[in-house]
Amino acid sequence: MVLQSLIAEITGQVPPQAEKLVEQITTGRLLVVIFEDTAGALRVWQNELLKINGDAIREMNMWVACVPADGQPALLNGRPTDLPVAELRQAFSEGMSGAFQVVLLNFDGEVILRANGPVTIEQLADAVGRTGSASDTHPR
Repeated sequence: MVLQSLIAEITGQVPPQAEKLVEQITTGRLLVVIFEDTAGALRVWQNELLKINGDAIREMNMWVACVPADGQPALLNGRPTDLPVAELRQAFSEGMSGAFQVVLLNFDGEVILRANGPVTIEQLADAVGRTGSASDTHPR
């Protein structure tokens, strides 16, 4: 997996296991993965920013996965779920285990936004718009 991660880093492509993982979780949807830190303050701030206009997230056909670092259950769209936390961390957190990070994946599982702090709905929409990930070729 280390070699695949290195190749992904050099080429900008997501390793095949990560593609399968994203496909299993959110076929035909954008996915925001929030790697939460143990301090909790950034987690609360990010959740509040996304709650401001939850309809916009749904309109963008986006799901939100919260991957905690403190033993709490993972959440998908605010509901506890059995997400493959270790695989998500390995595939997308860039080795920053336990650090807060927001990663937006397009329909193909490619990272189109990465931030080390909370992001707004507008920032997510801008990233989607820049890459054309909201095209009508993907199911809604």
